[in-house]
Amino acid sequence: MKEAEAFIMELITKAGGGRGGGRGGGGGGREPRPAYVGPDAVEGQVYKGKITGIHQFGVFVEILPGAEDGSTPGLEGLCHVSELHYERVRNCEGFIKSMGVEELEVKYIGKNAKGQLQLSRKAVQEDRRNRGRKSSGGGGGGPNKKSEEEMKQPEMSKDESDVIAQAIEGISSL
Repeated sequence: MKEAEAFIMELITKAGGGRGGGRGGGGGGREPRPAYVGPDAVEGQVYKGKITGIHQFGVFVEILPGAEDGSTPGLEGLCHVSELHYERVRNCEGFIKSMGVEELEVKYIGKNAKGQLQLSRKAVQEDRRNRGRKSSGGGGGGPNKKSEEEMKQPEMSKDESDVIAQAIEGISSL
């Protein structure tokens, strides 16, 4: 018990207070994370990037790779949950898993106030939808003719349909 108390007192008296919080220091002598050293991302450019993290608030995507030897990280940004799809996404992890992909096509839309990269998958989808309308709108089909992409019904994964079925069962049992 005395060893534990001594250990805690040592942590408290050190600069930074231990786990990175508080005043000064922070991180307990941890080396700073290496910075990305490659070319900058071009605003408005579409990138196919590797998914590096999935959270409730969005998906982290590495749009430009780091050094091959791993000495420097790649250029990574956040595709916020509101920028994942043109329809509302309620569960990022479930949405990404239902897609069955390890990479996402995203557009670099700028940096936030903290200098972090902001990415949008929704902007890529909207660009494709608008491009499809422009290319099919000039033909003799008239203004009501829809492109194949617009007429195609979205497919639902088995996981998504199972979740919906469970929700319906839960409601009907009330």
